[in-house]
Amino acid sequence: MRLLCRMLPGPREAVLPSATTPDYRVLFIRYERIGDMIMATSLIRNIAKALPGGKVDVIATPSTAPVLEGNPYVGRVLMLERKSFLSYSNLMRRLRRERYTVMVDGRINNPPIFTSTPLLMYAGGARFRVGAGGDSEPRIYNVCVPEWNRTSHYIEGSKLLVVPFGVDPQSVDWQPEIFLTEEERTQAEARWKEARELVTPSAGATTGVTKRLLVNLSASEVKRRWPDGKFIATLQTARARAPSMPIIVIGLPAEWESVDKVAAEVNGLAVRTPKVRDAFALVGTSDMVFTPDTSISHAASAFRKATLVLGCAPSIRREHKPYAPFNTPGEVIAWPEDDVYQLPHERVSQALNKLLADFGG
Repeated sequence: MRLLCRMLPGPREAVLPSATTPDYRVLFIRYERIGDMIMATSLIRNIAKALPGGKVDVIATPSTAPVLEGNPYVGRVLMLERKSFLSYSNLMRRLRRERYTVMVDGRINNPPIFTSTPLLMYAGGARFRVGAGGDSEPRIYNVCVPEWNRTSHYIEGSKLLVVPFGVDPQSVDWQPEIFLTEEERTQAEARWKEARELVTPSAGATTGVTKRLLVNLSASEVKRRWPDGKFIATLQTARARAPSMPIIVIGLPAEWESVDKVAAEVNGLAVRTPKVRDAFALVGTSDMVFTPDTSISHAASAFRKATLVLGCAPSIRREHKPYAPFNTPGEVIAWPEDDVYQLPHERVSQALNKLLADFGG
């Protein structure tokens, strides 16, 4: 690693040159998880706005690249299959051809010495490398910003990465964003119409809470997955409060049986979401979201939707919530155990009822 660091081009310490010409090109590195990429969209936007070309190229994986579709601040998306040595080799060859001016490491929660970042930066040959807390040996970055304290929100920790580009982090918007196509919105609206038709005849009228509730069952880890029975008990309470409220239930394709069962028990509509963009469209056209701590909660943040999030202590700390949805109305329930299985549905019902009262119309 030390040998690789000595081979990196450019001065040992540097200040970014002014971005005055279109050939001033920036590559952003942040590729692991969908939720992480969603949170990174505000940083990408604020860097891009400081550049003459108004765009930033991004390294992404097949699972995270859909987050960037239609984003006007993203130029090229360079694909990386993290488990493929061939993919790394192909990406490194492409980086040598692209000749970036600046490479930005957005992975502020991963020490660079333990990641593939230095290798990618070496392949890219950029003379300027921006990162957080990389001023110790072996030195990866030559434009360093203070290290994230891991207690404030992750986006708060990312804000300092715009400072080298001459941007005042306090003067810009930091809300993440996802861009939908008209076709995606139209298809999602059609699903909500179906959900409305399920409840309107039985309700007899459209009084009471009539705004849309999207429920996601799935989580990226077993410890974050709440049991189907508790979802049903909580949603039945919500349904009694709001008989005419359209409810859509989604989940991973492997959990379709659970999605169908929960939806049937609460007079909601089960919707298949084979692509993550299908789920994003339903989030973007909803009014409220109820989900475990997963990428759907960050999508809700990107669309500024009121959200109830279920998390456990290892994933969402009780006092400081560095990975919670950013600047999003609603509530995060941080259950102080290693998993959410024992989280009582009465506690969640109380929070969901409050969400309906505050944001249900």
